[in-house]
Amino acid sequence: MNNVDNQHKNLSRIKEILFGEELQGLDAHLTELREELIVIIENQVKTIEEKLKAQETAFEKQIEILRQQLTQEEHRRKELEKALQEVRKQLETFVETKAKQYNNKLKKQTGQQNTQNKAALEALKTELLKSIQKLDETKLNKTEITELFGLMIQKLK
Repeated sequence: MNNVDNQHKNLSRIKEILFGEELQGLDAHLTELREELIVIIENQVKTIEEKLKAQETAFEKQIEILRQQLTQEEHRRKELEKALQEVRKQLETFVETKAKQYNNKLKKQTGQQNTQNKAALEALKTELLKSIQKLDETKLNKTEITELFGLMIQKLK
């Protein structure tokens, strides 16, 4: 191995002698390029980080806006539920009140109808009694007529 190391050293010296200045210029140029590349990469990383931060900020703003909208919608939904319950109560009260009113009105009308029916019944009874009396009177007249006819028949014989 010692021999290989020596050969390697010798080869390096030969290269340095032959290409020394060019290699140093090339190394300097590569170093400059490396430094430029590092600066470009750092700038790109900074730009990407700035863009990411801007995107993150925009997303956070949008998330906050959506949270606020969600909160407003929840509040609105609760208000609508309260309003719906209130309307339901009012409707139930209205229906109950109207039912009572119609029930009372129906009772009054039924009472009036009963009174009218009773009055009509009494009037009918009165008419019937009068008709019965007339019939009774007419019956007497028929009896009298029958007696008269009976007398006439006797006289005619």
